[in-house]
Amino acid sequence: MDGILGFLRTAMLLGLLALLGPGLPARDAAELAQDLDRLQVLGSVLYLAAHPDDENTELLAWLSRGRKLRTSYLSLTRGGGGQNRIGCERGEVLAALRTEELLAARRVDGAEQYFTRAEDFGYCKTPERALALWDREQVLADVVWTVRKLRPDVIITRFSPTRGGTHGHHTASAQLALEAFRAAADPARFPEQLAWVQPWQPARLVWNSYRPAPERQAQAPEAVSLDVGGFDPLLGRSYSELAAESTSQHRSQGFGAVAQRGPKLEWFEPLAGTPARSDLFEGIDCTWARVPGGEAVRSSLAQAREAYRPERPAAILPLLLQAKAPLDRLPADPWVLAKRADLAEVIRSAAGIWVEALAERPEAAPGDPVGVTATVIARGADGIALAGCSLVPARPALGPVLAAGPEPPAGPTALAVNVPLRTTFQARFPAGTPCSQPYWLEPGAAPPELAGLAQGPPALAVRFRLLAAGVPFELTAPVEYRACDPVLGERRQPLAVVPPVLVNLPEPVQVLAGPGGRALALVVLAGRAGVSGKLLLRAPAGWRVEPAELPFALARAGDEARLATWLTPPASPGTGALELRVATGGENLPARSLVRIDYPHVPPQALFPLAQVRLVRLDLRRGGARIGYVAGSGDELPGCLRPLGYQVEPLGDEALAGADLAGYDAIILGIRAWNTRPALARLKVRLDAYVAGGGTEIVLYSVDQGLVTPVVGPVPFRISRTRVTDPGSPMTVLAPEHPLLNRPNRITPADFEGWVQERGSYFAEDLDPRFVPVLATADAGEPPRDGSLVVAPHGKGFFIYTGLSFFRQLPAGVPGAYRLFANLLALK
Repeated sequence: MDGILGFLRTAMLLGLLALLGPGLPARDAAELAQDLDRLQVLGSVLYLAAHPDDENTELLAWLSRGRKLRTSYLSLTRGGGGQNRIGCERGEVLAALRTEELLAARRVDGAEQYFTRAEDFGYCKTPERALALWDREQVLADVVWTVRKLRPDVIITRFSPTRGGTHGHHTASAQLALEAFRAAADPARFPEQLAWVQPWQPARLVWNSYRPAPERQAQAPEAVSLDVGGFDPLLGRSYSELAAESTSQHRSQGFGAVAQRGPKLEWFEPLAGTPARSDLFEGIDCTWARVPGGEAVRSSLAQAREAYRPERPAAILPLLLQAKAPLDRLPADPWVLAKRADLAEVIRSAAGIWVEALAERPEAAPGDPVGVTATVIARGADGIALAGCSLVPARPALGPVLAAGPEPPAGPTALAVNVPLRTTFQARFPAGTPCSQPYWLEPGAAPPELAGLAQGPPALAVRFRLLAAGVPFELTAPVEYRACDPVLGERRQPLAVVPPVLVNLPEPVQVLAGPGGRALALVVLAGRAGVSGKLLLRAPAGWRVEPAELPFALARAGDEARLATWLTPPASPGTGALELRVATGGENLPARSLVRIDYPHVPPQALFPLAQVRLVRLDLRRGGARIGYVAGSGDELPGCLRPLGYQVEPLGDEALAGADLAGYDAIILGIRAWNTRPALARLKVRLDAYVAGGGTEIVLYSVDQGLVTPVVGPVPFRISRTRVTDPGSPMTVLAPEHPLLNRPNRITPADFEGWVQERGSYFAEDLDPRFVPVLATADAGEPPRDGSLVVAPHGKGFFIYTGLSFFRQLPAGVPGAYRLFANLLALK
């Protein structure tokens, strides 16, 4: 039992830190009133779906802010398989960005955020394929774990477990919810979890139905409706307005939302458990009566809420402290632990307490001292004292953080109202402290206290031991770095533990189009002062790298050295990976790179993935040299083409309007350019004239909805929603003699092997007779789709539209994709 309670305490603390986000600001008077109401509600709801952006933020806001329930969103994936509307992050880096976007959304709507280990691999048509690629039992275990840990009274799915009307990830998420609803209560299912959590049976499972009213009335006449569009006078906004702000945090998906006002009915169809007749929580005790001995706590909290006055929140501190005493005496169970954390937050806000811990710089390597200033200020009440504060490392098992600070006072130090009290430390992470990589990016299962959480613990935190009228309580603040952006103002990010040496790769994929060698550039960065050693390069069989050892010496943290070596490919085509290791300070470790994620709507992040260079030797002939590029969103193709000898020039709106386009062998419009570049609606006439004069225009896929103009090319066609999701789907050649498959590279079936994530999306349909479909492909069990690559003559030139996912294949170094794309650029 002690292990269970210790786990719950740690998990709740981590969840609280993630929910509060950067800094620990006091709640405003309206939020504090809501928090006081929430202390009286002991009900929990879990909303479950597949991806970031699937959640119904209006319902989450109503459940959390309106009904004051503990509300959580379980997203099976972190969204790394999707596209990116605001940058070039993909895969794991995009997943890290979308995790932060979800946390930003939850800070608005008030819910908590959790995940499973399911990997988002892009669009999926059937739940069977989704569950097979996810490892059904593993993801089911994660859902059961979350249910047992959070113990929701009600589970709500965003999607129906019945196939139809949506795609495979969505349906699979509801099927897993249905199975977990029963499995979570069965001690024979996943018994290894019972060392940490206990079986739990929710009261009911419902589907947040969105199907049309006639169909719902026919299929589920017992469905319950609730109006979630109400106005909250404390917040001055409706839950629909909160939802729009919450949804708009999903900027990488282009999910900006407009606020709606007025009634909003949500429908709930029963899937399992006790049916509800009029309310999701009917028959469920959501009061302190569900906790033995909770009446004394309830009574004091009720008095505090009755006495609360927004202009004098500190006046209710005696009543809050009166509630704390019996709450501390109650036997620890999940609700007691949760309410203890909630009450500590209410006490902090009522007293106007601000705590923070700021590092002198954003990053520190093991062994490198970093100054930390811990500050506490009570702005709204006297009678608050600091009994002490201490550094708390994320992984104390590695050894204590060396912390040198002033001699502690003999007793508690009273805090004068609105006068900050500061304590300074010199912290030093012990040797062996891992870098600040998100725990879910590391191999192996996460520790139980972290499993399912949005984030792991901060690298370093400060625990403040406080007294209010002599009653002890604690607050913990993550150690952060604070800077002032000249445009955005204050920005905070967690203190990051960095490797002593980092290796950045200007070109992490090396594509060599022949047997000749190439210089390989690398950048070595110092994570701490005074590092020296060697960068070791280990080439795969058939490849040579000379020299294979590159010495470096860097004097100051942040210094960098630009190194170079010569890479020689094998005589025959093939692929491989160049392994990089760093030998320094008696250690020989795999090299890690530094990847920064920096957008205004989320805290800056630093990731440290393993540094590897993908090697591709292919036979490629190039036609055309000067390429104009109209960038879309999430587009990295120019950097893929330049090393092969192409002169790629960006074409902004001004250049596209005034430049002499006839000098370009081809003009590429990047993915979703026709969705994101409004000026194309008026500049299309320039592109059409370029093609008519003998140029080649290549349009990478755009989405059918939200086009800046309904007519994309000079020859009519329609962009559909057709996708082929299996990257290994067979390709049928429809025009075997067409130049796109023959010049300058002869395309064979081998060129369609090894593609990643999907064949393509948003294929062309309703083609003008002048179009020639070049290829056909389909997912298993579906008819062939011929819109993945189509070409039409126009005047003296050619227009090409392709839904093939070149934007994924070229950065991944897929040889056949390079050869086919070179043919597109060479078409004349």
